[in-house]
Amino acid sequence: MDSRPHPSPLVSYHGGHTLFDGTGEPEAFVVRAIEQGFTAFGFSEHMPPPDPYSYTDFPTFDEARHLFDGYVEEILRLKSAYRDELQVLVGVEIEYLPDKESVITDFLNAYPFDYTVGSVHFIGNHTFDFSKEAYDAGVRAFGGMDPWVEEYYRLVRSLLDMGVTDVLGHLDIIKIFADDVAGYRSERVRGAERETLEAALRAGVVLDVNARGLIKACAEVYPGSELLAEAQRMGVPATLGDDSHRVDQVGARLDQALDAIRAAGYLTLTALLPEGESIIRRALPI
Repeated sequence: MDSRPHPSPLVSYHGGHTLFDGTGEPEAFVVRAIEQGFTAFGFSEHMPPPDPYSYTDFPTFDEARHLFDGYVEEILRLKSAYRDELQVLVGVEIEYLPDKESVITDFLNAYPFDYTVGSVHFIGNHTFDFSKEAYDAGVRAFGGMDPWVEEYYRLVRSLLDMGVTDVLGHLDIIKIFADDVAGYRSERVRGAERETLEAALRAGVVLDVNARGLIKACAEVYPGSELLAEAQRMGVPATLGDDSHRVDQVGARLDQALDAIRAAGYLTLTALLPEGESIIRRALPI
């Protein structure tokens, strides 16, 4: 395993998943990030989804909250222990659920998070990123790809309207099991994308350029090249996410994510860095 420092600035704010759908000890993620020369590494464990929503193999909401308490304590310990070697941030990936906004707000207020990743994985009662079968069932239920994708982006905009998101997670994950990844972006879909980027700009979020899509069925970085280039033209800042769920995934495929950011026209990536009691944004040349 190559542990030489990376020649470009490396950060990741979407990843370090160890509690529910990942494996490994958080400290091993920190050590691996240091070996690769990361500037900052943020842990963004999934918010436990409240009933009646659920992910595959997740514990109950109450059980998950108990586990989450320990997760936050551990990341805070690592943040202090490694402060001279790596900027470690404690974050969370929140799940937008339109009828649970108060639950989301209460959850965020219960912990000293440095930042939040905002994501959508549920469209109605459909979880769409676990299997092709579940995805196709959702497409059928909504009457086709256009209304399915439009509803996804409507939910993303509702998430942004809450004003609790710092990093917008894997923006076009809705393409994950599309039959035609290259051709699903109809004019209706492109219109929904543009409207969502406008909402992202108003909300002042940073776009998660997420490498995990490269190992999924869509085999592309999130967001795809055209959408990322449009975000750059509109002035939406971008950062990196390895979406690591194991230690050996820390930094994985971030070279390709950086290439995508450069190809879209960005000259910098945005880092979230602790400064005193605050988290500041800093543009790092790439």
